[in-house]
Amino acid sequence: MTVKKISTKIHKWLGIALSLWLFLVTLTGTLLLYKNELLKLQYPQLEQQDKANQQQAIRVLESGALSEQERYAFVPTDLHPWIESIDDNRGRLYYSPEGDLLLHRPRYGDWISWFVEFHHHLLLDDFGEELQGILGLLALIVMITGLIKWWPKGRFKKRDIAITFSRPTKKKWGQTLWQSHRSLSVVLFLPMLLLVLTGIGMIYSASFNSGLNILFPQVPKTVVNYKSQLEEQHKRAERLPSDWLTRIREMQKLLPDAQTIMIYLDRDRLRLKLPEEWHPNGRSYVGFVPGTSKLSEVVDYRNQTLGTKLSHKIYPLHIGEVGGWLYFSLVVISGVSLLWVCLSGVWFWLWCRAKKKNRKTKKK
Repeated sequence: MTVKKISTKIHKWLGIALSLWLFLVTLTGTLLLYKNELLKLQYPQLEQQDKANQQQAIRVLESGALSEQERYAFVPTDLHPWIESIDDNRGRLYYSPEGDLLLHRPRYGDWISWFVEFHHHLLLDDFGEELQGILGLLALIVMITGLIKWWPKGRFKKRDIAITFSRPTKKKWGQTLWQSHRSLSVVLFLPMLLLVLTGIGMIYSASFNSGLNILFPQVPKTVVNYKSQLEEQHKRAERLPSDWLTRIREMQKLLPDAQTIMIYLDRDRLRLKLPEEWHPNGRSYVGFVPGTSKLSEVVDYRNQTLGTKLSHKIYPLHIGEVGGWLYFSLVVISGVSLLWVCLSGVWFWLWCRAKKKNRKTKKK
């Protein structure tokens, strides 16, 4: 049996087996690209709120409005435009700039939360995330075997990606199903592959990071050593209060270009985004000595190895947060096309079975 024949069988049966999972994961993922817009539609109180600035957000955090169960909070950004915190049960709370609670979204409290949990964990928590990784690896096999199955023997011709358009009631509908399944998969193979690969990369982030560091271990030519600056800061911070606004000001003296993204309320830590970072939530951090404004650690994205920097680009590539509207549009088009690829593949298989059954009936 040739490689192409083996690939055809694997692509067919493994594709059918994974079709429902891939369809649902792609559907939820594509819709979640518009999560903020969907939240505004469902919850008008969020639509009516102007984006709070950093100082307003810090005042809300310092006001005592948040409960002890709320572990970390987002400072408003384009990705998280509200004063938003997350509690012990992974519920989300939204506050106005004045500190009023606008909305509490418990985990599984609405359909958006269900979509998030399904897309990330298949509604099965950590086990579901592991299962997502395995299914994602199998989806890669389906994609690669499909490409091998399609690959022309000779020169490439236009008919290799042509589509004959028809309607479900017509004789050529099967041809439309097959050709659209094939052509969309080939034309959008690379962006679809990138979506699946980055999804797997987020699940196996530690392994991807290790692998990329083996391949790209290069360190920056100029590494900033913060030791002496921290010593000076400790002396200065002895006379300072320990509120978050003071802490952010102290951080900005070391990292003036850094944007505060998240405040870890129970860990005396800030998550930051530097201008060089693709990651919308940033991958730089500063920590503080508990109960003080003394900086205890500085994790600067610019000091990381090339492999680590590449691993931090996986998430923004997956959600279309880089490349402006052009790349985002490509991600959306690839997601919608992948939905049709899943549907048309199964539909064509069922269409072929029905056709064979009709032939047998006529012979009798």
